[in-house]
Amino acid sequence: MVSRMRPNIILLVALIIVSAGVLAAGCVTPGENVTQPTAPPTETATPSVTETATPLETATPPVTETATAETPSTTTETTTATETPTTIETTATTAETTATTVETTAAATTAANVTATATTAAAAGGTVTVDLSARNIAFDKSTITVPAGADVTVNFDNEDDGIPHNFAVYTDSSATDKIFSGETITGPDTTTYTFTAPSDPGTYFFRCDVHPEQMTGDFVVQ
Repeated sequence: MVSRMRPNIILLVALIIVSAGVLAAGCVTPGENVTQPTAPPTETATPSVTETATPLETATPPVTETATAETPSTTTETTTATETPTTIETTATTAETTATTVETTAAATTAANVTATATTAAAAGGTVTVDLSARNIAFDKSTITVPAGADVTVNFDNEDDGIPHNFAVYTDSSATDKIFSGETITGPDTTTYTFTAPSDPGTYFFRCDVHPEQMTGDFVVQ
């Protein structure tokens, strides 16, 4: 009888031990679940969603600023297009003014040339009288000026006693091409020479043929 009960007791003890082990295991498991930080990941996820939404709201203002920047650009282009005709009209007016000035200047130049030609024609020709003396083997004038093509009268007075002088005109100082050569007179004496001046303006040469080195001068035709 006692022998049959031993196995039952052993089994009962084993069941009690197993039950105690299960109970102990069940108590530890709930405790550990309470201790583990399960809630913090859920709370962290919520701020992440909020931060993501904030950049989306911030992106809206740049779109508005871009639209505002395009409006002034359109206005500037319109203003430029409006000013272009004014610039062209101003340039055209300046060109017309320049052309008028050129025409006026050309007309004034032509009038001046005509006046100068008329003056020269009036001065050319005519009659001119020159008083010339010889004293101490020298002329009293070193330059004689007459109009081109004029009829020249030279009143010559030789004041050197016993010395012959005359008046002669040449193309240059070489005295090879004679324009006029007057009669020689011995002083004291006077005479009148007449001749026609060259028609081409320029500087010619006059002298006394008796004293070609001492008595010379410039005969200027204008």
